[in-house]
Amino acid sequence: MHEDVAYLTRKLGRWHPGTVAARTRVGSWLTLEGRHAEVLQLTEAELAERIAEFGADDPDILMWRTSVAWRRRRVGDLDGAVALARTVVEDSVRELGSDHPHTHQRRAGLARFLAENGEPAEGVRLLRALYAESQAFGHDRHSGTRSIRMTLVTALELNGDVREALDLLDEEIEVERGTLYGIDENLGDHEMKRLEERRTILVAKVRSV
Repeated sequence: MHEDVAYLTRKLGRWHPGTVAARTRVGSWLTLEGRHAEVLQLTEAELAERIAEFGADDPDILMWRTSVAWRRRRVGDLDGAVALARTVVEDSVRELGSDHPHTHQRRAGLARFLAENGEPAEGVRLLRALYAESQAFGHDRHSGTRSIRMTLVTALELNGDVREALDLLDEEIEVERGTLYGIDENLGDHEMKRLEERRTILVAKVRSV
């Protein structure tokens, strides 16, 4: 994989779309292999090179900084993930606005990192506010609201609010039941099974309380 990337870099240049796509595939393959430390190193190197080439104000830099934060979480560096996510949210609010869909995604990511890093109550507080904001946009933020709802379910579970987490998950299951997928897609079955498995776990936790 790395030899292919090196070849494309020599022939096409580092920033040719084909070369960039090949580097992205390497990251995807390594992620599937569970080699998260390597993926983090590659992502941090990519970010540094993009800043050097295009400048810190390039529109794609926020996306790459967000990716680094998630990669840090995957290797267990939650302190690093929280610290970076905070600055990314601040810059996203300044550059895109607090209501922009990407800003909402980044705010949700920060809240999840906090919940996983020993501050579940703070994560729940931030996500409840964000969930209400997203709901106010109605259908325009349908998918974003669903994503935030599931992140809130996770934070509530971590905070010990399993009954509320279960109620919110049931709302998501009802929405999923009404979701239409393409005739050749198996996404619906897969997603519903995943939600039902999650529900089984939460039901068991509620009964044990």
